[in-house]
Amino acid sequence: MFAHEGYCARWPRMHSRRSLPHGAQAAKVSSRDRPRCISFPDGREVTVHAIAEADAPEIARAFERLTAESRYFRFMHHKKQLNGAALRRGVHPRPGREFAFVATIPAADGIDIVGGARYVRAGKTNAKTCEFAITVAEDWRGSGLAATLLASLVRRARRDGYETMEGWVLAENTAMLALARELDFDIEPVSGDATVLRVE
Repeated sequence: MFAHEGYCARWPRMHSRRSLPHGAQAAKVSSRDRPRCISFPDGREVTVHAIAEADAPEIARAFERLTAESRYFRFMHHKKQLNGAALRRGVHPRPGREFAFVATIPAADGIDIVGGARYVRAGKTNAKTCEFAITVAEDWRGSGLAATLLASLVRRARRDGYETMEGWVLAENTAMLALARELDFDIEPVSGDATVLRVE
């Protein structure tokens, strides 16, 4: 299921809590912030890099290409447009507290963003827990891109000192719940809201 990246090494199977890198392995991961090419079993490739200010216009275009259902699953409400201030904050993550990857492919006008994953610190005082979010373009679903991005995000969160990664997923978002199970996230109900599940 997992892709191959540009250093000709297979991404290790990633588990949210059991296989987070430590010690020397973590140091090796920390050197991988430069852009890298990742190949998938279907022959397609993406370039993954840390989010940058220059990505903002393409993020907005990527949002426009999402279906209404995909937007609903990602934002948990019917979102018709991105908030400009939120987008500006999103392309300037605070080091050590937040991080985001984007996956790009060549396009006639330069690049298209086909996936993204980010985490932010959970609350103002919880320094060991972060919340994650992930989005993949419609025609990249089932390719392994989501799993690759989330595995990379877990590694990076460990580097920044987080011990727990959590997220909230709509109960009807079966694809995201299947991915969480694949990566050994725990899934539990949210008290008072049967429409949402917490993954950790």
